[in-house]
Amino acid sequence: MRTPTAALRAGDYGGPRVDIHQNMQTKRSDRAYLLDRMRVGVLTLADGYPQSAQTIFEEVYDVLRTQGINKDKTIASIAINEDIKVWKGEPFEQALALTYYSMTQATLGSWDNARAAANSSLFRLRDFGEDEDGERIDTFEIARRAVEYERAIEAGDTPEEALRRANYLDHGYTARDSDFTLGYLLAGIANQQLGRANEADDHYLRVIELDDRQERLVQALRDGTYNTVLVVSYGLGPRKEGYGPDNSLARFAPRTPSDDAELRVRVGEVMGRTYVPVQDVNVMAGDHMWNNLADVRAAKSTIGTLMIYGGVIAAQYGSSRGGNDDTVYAGLGALVLGAILKAGAHVDTRYCDVMPQRFYIVPLYLSDPNERIELEVQGRASSKMLLSGLGPPAGPAGTTQLRYIHLVSNHIHAGAPSWATSGRVFYKNPYTDEPTNATLPYILGGNDARPPTQRMLDGYHRVGILKDMTLADLRELYRAEGIDTATEDQSGYADKHILEGGRSLVSPLPGTTGFVRLFGQRHPAYRPKSKEVASVKLPEPVIDNPLPQGDSP
Repeated sequence: MRTPTAALRAGDYGGPRVDIHQNMQTKRSDRAYLLDRMRVGVLTLADGYPQSAQTIFEEVYDVLRTQGINKDKTIASIAINEDIKVWKGEPFEQALALTYYSMTQATLGSWDNARAAANSSLFRLRDFGEDEDGERIDTFEIARRAVEYERAIEAGDTPEEALRRANYLDHGYTARDSDFTLGYLLAGIANQQLGRANEADDHYLRVIELDDRQERLVQALRDGTYNTVLVVSYGLGPRKEGYGPDNSLARFAPRTPSDDAELRVRVGEVMGRTYVPVQDVNVMAGDHMWNNLADVRAAKSTIGTLMIYGGVIAAQYGSSRGGNDDTVYAGLGALVLGAILKAGAHVDTRYCDVMPQRFYIVPLYLSDPNERIELEVQGRASSKMLLSGLGPPAGPAGTTQLRYIHLVSNHIHAGAPSWATSGRVFYKNPYTDEPTNATLPYILGGNDARPPTQRMLDGYHRVGILKDMTLADLRELYRAEGIDTATEDQSGYADKHILEGGRSLVSPLPGTTGFVRLFGQRHPAYRPKSKEVASVKLPEPVIDNPLPQGDSP
């Protein structure tokens, strides 16, 4: 089974998401409770199952909404309490999780809930400012200053000033409005769908303030001439690692490099348009405003103890910032205190490893149910994908639909997998009319992967297939095989699909990576598990949907 990281690179989410879901921690006091749910939620939405993702993200949202925000509306810097230290992720991970919940709600057509979740992602940030060179300070410098202020209050300070300095982590920052462009865009789109034009425009103006490259996108959204919004992600978000004294501080190292590569989008035969990234997760993770202070608080005791015995802070800080030899050597004497180092706190390097590196937003107007939609990050051949089955939204005029797509991000020189570029639908499903010659259910050797219905059975009867079988008989075959036909049969969460060797007939939504991967390629023939299915007499010969010349299973 693929690891979540390998699955995200390859666009193959079924096995990993189900495996993590089956082993999720159930106690909120468990350190893995929220991390498990973030990982499952992201993979499930990417796989095209918004209803299942909703059940997961509702738990994430409940924890973050009720226990994650401080009185000044910045994100809480530590866990639910100091003793339990429940993992809640870095502030940037929490903001991303809230936008995933917003996207899930929008995919389900619940724009009011999408608006609430997007607004929640726009919490204020703790800005500790810049250094003497005008560079953003990092968590090491924040920890150093915190210790320095506690141990060397300047003479002549007023009691109020001394208290402020001594509590630097609580008082040394300025609460800033969020710079989370993706959150503002999703909030703007949701407000627009709810007829809240003024509020939508406020969010769009903020987007342009943060990134003037988004003017063309914002204008397209303001015009309102779209009925489909694609949120497209690519790459793997950064990896959390320890550094500093006893690895007591955390930083994030890119796994997918940042760049300004545009997303090319072609609809039908129209010349493709390009879109610049709206959010770079590497940049977010590298800014101290989006980092958790729990690690700084834990590291402070180690750093403070070492400062008593010598200049190890000068050595660590000087070497990390390219300082001179005198600065580095001044602190080396303290390194003999290995026992003291071992008493320090090691940073918690867990992180949500399925977050992407970047996001794009694409507004489209679709009118053809068989529209060909091609996506590709420029210079990334593996990212090319042809969305199949995505037509105009159902419902009354003015309805807008949203889809989340994560593109394949294998090695930069690798090509796209064949399923991603086939542009075909090989199996009958509840959402498309292709293929037209669905001869038999998949479990009986055909290419029909729909849940059993009377309409489906009537179609078989009209062409002389399974004439002696009733709907109850057909459903009994699925029951005998242990196959569930609805999420209600699976405790509200869609299991792995039978085309992938699972036990679910619940289909992913068209216009998602999961739909393209599941139906855009041939799968091995089904192997019956029960005597009921194995003993069904089939018409001779069974002519399944033949592969065109040159295709291969």
